[in-house]
Amino acid sequence: NPPTNKIIEQLSMNRPQIQFRELDEQLWSLPNDINLNRLKRPKFSMGYRHMMQWFAVLLWPYLAGEGYTHVMRMDDDSYIHTEIQYDLFDFMRRTGKKYGFRQPIIDPVHGQGYDELVEEFLTDNPNAATPEQIAYYNENRYLGFYNNWFIADISFFLTPPASELLRKIDESRIMYIERTGDLVVHSTLVRLFLRPNQIQWFRDFTYEHMTLIGLEGSKGCPQTGGVSRGIEAMTDEEWKALAQSIKARFDGKSCKRNKFIVKEEFVGAGGVHMCEQLDSSCGYYLKLLLEND
Repeated sequence: NPPTNKIIEQLSMNRPQIQFRELDEQLWSLPNDINLNRLKRPKFSMGYRHMMQWFAVLLWPYLAGEGYTHVMRMDDDSYIHTEIQYDLFDFMRRTGKKYGFRQPIIDPVHGQGYDELVEEFLTDNPNAATPEQIAYYNENRYLGFYNNWFIADISFFLTPPASELLRKIDESRIMYIERTGDLVVHSTLVRLFLRPNQIQWFRDFTYEHMTLIGLEGSKGCPQTGGVSRGIEAMTDEEWKALAQSIKARFDGKSCKRNKFIVKEEFVGAGGVHMCEQLDSSCGYYLKLLLEND
């Protein structure tokens, strides 16, 4: 549902530049050439599939048409717990970064036919990505950017080769049929077509995003995500207090140990924390980004 007038008034207070837009039906509807009987993973709603299509495909031309050069996404269940004392968009422009993320994650659910589609594109377009970029991508195709928070230069997604592969992915309807996520699409395009020095792994603010399990037996427990502590963003005492408050949310729930962890730099489900470690299967690529930071 759209935000109420009361919510709009509250959010607009002391924010004179804020705007609210309602998307046209054509931007939030099922493509005409999709047979509903072909849709897999039925537990994911049609609205969820529209959301993936929006953030992977439709966002870029819409915002470019509105005159924007950059975009930052932050989901309504995401939280920044520490102050960011600089302009993120100015940072992206000044440093030549094209894409930034806060949390890395492994997402092995690409959908049937997705990897073959990407391989076919690279074969048909041998100059689209360098051999080095393809090797980095193939070393761990499932390494992705947890894009409930990201910041990006819109022009990257509207310029070949990224725009051409994005069009191929869109026309395959794999996002609707297989529930191939916008996380997967972003990560593929960025890792294949951007150099490490064009990608920013932001680690200087404390960020939270958790997806909770809806199944009985462990309902309400973290499934993925958590709180990543920003480097030098909090004192140990502040982090301990935040970690305890996060943990308290799940007291009394039968969350399995591997579904909720408390560390010196992370609280939540294990997936993001594991991937953030430089000695993990994600580490080889994250080190490349840090070397070019």
